[in-house]
Amino acid sequence: MDADFDEVAQREKDVAREAAGLLDGMATRGQERFASLQQILSFDEYLREVLKAPHLHARNAAGYMRDMFDAYGVDTARGTRGAVRRFRLFDAPFNEGATQVFGQEEVQGEVYRHLTSFVERGRVDKLIMIHGPNGTAKSTFVECIMAGLEDYSHRPDGVLYSFNWIFSEAADRAALGFHERPRGRPDGSLAYLAPEEITFKLGCDLKDHPLLLLPAEERVKALQAAFAKLGRPATIPDGLLRGDLCTKCKEIQRALSNAYQGDVRRILQHAQVERLYVSARYRRAAVVIQPQRNVDAGSRPLNLEKSYRLPPILSQSALAELSGDLIDANRGVVEYSDFFKRPVELSKYLLTTSEKGTISLSDATAHLDCVFFATANEKNLSLFKRNPDFPSFKGRFELVRAPYLLRWSIEQKIYERQIHAIAQKKHVAPHATHVIALWSVLTRLSRPRSKHYKGELAGLASRLRPLEKAQLYETGRAPEEWHEGERRELQRGVEQVAAEFDTAEEEFEGIIDASYEGRRGASPREVLSMLHEAAQDQQFACLSPLAILKVIRRVLHDKSLYEFLRLEAEAGYGDVERLTDDVEGEYRRIVRDEVHRALALVEEAAYEHVFEDYFQHVKAFDSGEKIRNRHTGVMEPASQELMSRVEGLVGITEKPTTFRKNLIVRIAAWAIDNPGKKLDYKTLFSDIFQALRQRYHRERETAISQLQTQILRFGTDDWGLVNRQDQQRVMASLDRLEATGYCRACAKEALVYVLKHRGED
Repeated sequence: MDADFDEVAQREKDVAREAAGLLDGMATRGQERFASLQQILSFDEYLREVLKAPHLHARNAAGYMRDMFDAYGVDTARGTRGAVRRFRLFDAPFNEGATQVFGQEEVQGEVYRHLTSFVERGRVDKLIMIHGPNGTAKSTFVECIMAGLEDYSHRPDGVLYSFNWIFSEAADRAALGFHERPRGRPDGSLAYLAPEEITFKLGCDLKDHPLLLLPAEERVKALQAAFAKLGRPATIPDGLLRGDLCTKCKEIQRALSNAYQGDVRRILQHAQVERLYVSARYRRAAVVIQPQRNVDAGSRPLNLEKSYRLPPILSQSALAELSGDLIDANRGVVEYSDFFKRPVELSKYLLTTSEKGTISLSDATAHLDCVFFATANEKNLSLFKRNPDFPSFKGRFELVRAPYLLRWSIEQKIYERQIHAIAQKKHVAPHATHVIALWSVLTRLSRPRSKHYKGELAGLASRLRPLEKAQLYETGRAPEEWHEGERRELQRGVEQVAAEFDTAEEEFEGIIDASYEGRRGASPREVLSMLHEAAQDQQFACLSPLAILKVIRRVLHDKSLYEFLRLEAEAGYGDVERLTDDVEGEYRRIVRDEVHRALALVEEAAYEHVFEDYFQHVKAFDSGEKIRNRHTGVMEPASQELMSRVEGLVGITEKPTTFRKNLIVRIAAWAIDNPGKKLDYKTLFSDIFQALRQRYHRERETAISQLQTQILRFGTDDWGLVNRQDQQRVMASLDRLEATGYCRACAKEALVYVLKHRGED
């Protein structure tokens, strides 16, 4: 019994020692982290930091945000109009992609351009209005900026500071409440006093810049000298050139100045400079104002309880405290969500606030250093444009359009992120997200009109079918079956095609509205609802493309619920039933090729070697050179027999010499556009490769059909009727499909589908 008691007692001591060790370690690391981050500084220490790096400390909110964009770096991405700059900020590396924005590189570029303009003008004088249809990541865009600011504010190059006022009684000056001796600090600062030594501490409601504590003329001279020493241009924003403290801090500064007879150093001993971290969660320099909120800022007399030991010199001062959304957002960013759902009268103060950066309160005027964003639905903006007040608002807004995505590979990423959560326990079949993303993009495309173009491009653009236009936006390539000259002309004009409807308007259901491409179509929110419905369909063991297509075809009958179904169809555009057929045709082509490869009745190398040999012979034929025979190693002239045989398999419609010359031109054009890159024939001539592959498979159609029939017996009572050799081939085919992402259920579903649609397309 005693032994058990001793063992328990010893265990308790060990646990207590372990807990104490953990806390000691945390305390040590916390102190080290606190010191390394320079969380608290005296004003003297802070000023030294400013003089060492004025470019970091003399930034307004716009400059800080622009630097944050730059800090995460840039990439080159593909847009519908060609190569575009993408800011890595919007990949949200700081929160594992939780606020990632897919696409919308044009929006990123426009916002960055406006921030740069604010920096050059020295102040934020307009509100950035991001507008577009529902579901285009407008709010997510601003949320990602806020999350980026939060992460950036913890980095050395993202340092931000505000300040507090500190007072402490001294034995020989208790009556005044001012400190006379430095208490161990050479600069006399009260910034590092222990909590029990602090009589009174008061922060700045606006989180004002500590440099505003210096006289305006002196701080400007100091900053100009600091920039000059570094050989940098002196970029000092208006807020530091001509700005001043908030009303409360100015009153405290005045009282201290009177007490110390204007001695700036002694006044600054009461300033505790504190690191400022942006946080949307805690409403520090990042605030979202919902449309139902109607009081954005307020002021009231400072309410101090008797327990506060207020320095007597301040007891005669009229101190007011500021509060509200805009006050919380100062030094950072504010978003007016669904702006036009707010009553217009409640937003009229923004005409002055967004232009001058001030807001008038009951007993004070607050000077703001903040980037203003707003998000708005396109339809609400269109209605407001007819309001007599719109011209006044327009002069204070920078409008940035956020349309639906028009590249299916980017749209697909939206659904890939959520598809497994939607499917829950169901397996997700290959191409499920591709099918729904392609369909979504097709519903958003507008029919090109020849009258909007000049020259040959007018006829070419108007010939584009929806699927071809989607392919042009996706890859920058024209339809493969077009003549080479037509392809080059269209590819040169892709930017004109993408910009065709940028400024267009139309009447839709009684409202004059913008009709840019990407204004209408299936919303990602609607698509996600369709995916949820497809996942719940018990007819399908997996969340497969066929389950999704079934839901899409059901949706086509509900025009009252889906706006894009009420659009007028033109030459296939807007004809959602026909577009759905196009998407199914694409899926059928993809899955047929996968099934044929899985059956392995035709080795991929069988036509890959022929394909590669053909181009080597075409190049030799064009240049008049000889080529080494793959089998004998002998140098021989280009083989007319080989070239003619391949051209016969592909089914060319031009003269062979013309066809071959066009191939050489395509190779030369590719080399010019891709200097230094190795030529990939299968990608550049995917149309010829596909035609060759399909021809090989058609020649083996009977054998393929027989094996597919055997596969359909797998898992049924008829499986025993299949001979052993065919059983092994069937199992090998299913294994190959599983290796590409299929499970047994959706592999069999794909096989049944291909067998059912044999001979189509």
